[in-house]
Amino acid sequence: MTVARIVLYGLAVAAVTLVIWRWNRGAQRRRFARAFPPGRAEGWSAEDAPFLEAFERAFALRRGWAARIPPGRTPMDVYLALYPEHCIYDDSELTRLRNALGARLGGASPKEPLTQPLGALASLWRGAPERSRP
Repeated sequence: MTVARIVLYGLAVAAVTLVIWRWNRGAQRRRFARAFPPGRAEGWSAEDAPFLEAFERAFALRRGWAARIPPGRTPMDVYLALYPEHCIYDDSELTRLRNALGARLGGASPKEPLTQPLGALASLWRGAPERSRP
């Protein structure tokens, strides 16, 4: 195989990978928009902004999108809205959220944070001592 063929093959693989990644992200954004319509959900306060920002980072959501999720929904509800039944699941979003909660809350982190309502997690986040903030 010549060097030119190897380079072309590498470029083709990279281009196909990029197309699939963009297609998947677009599909996730459309599923999120269907599950959580635009507009701020009732129940969030200004004090919840740091928690919502951390949630957006964990789930790779656009800025301000976490405020669209009602406080009574759980992280698993959001995860299942992003990934339909036929998807191959990974837990990178959930792991990033657990890590952020662990860094912020330390030992006060709930045992099953993924089934807790987001409003309850935001309350724990707000009540965390100053020294444990990430």
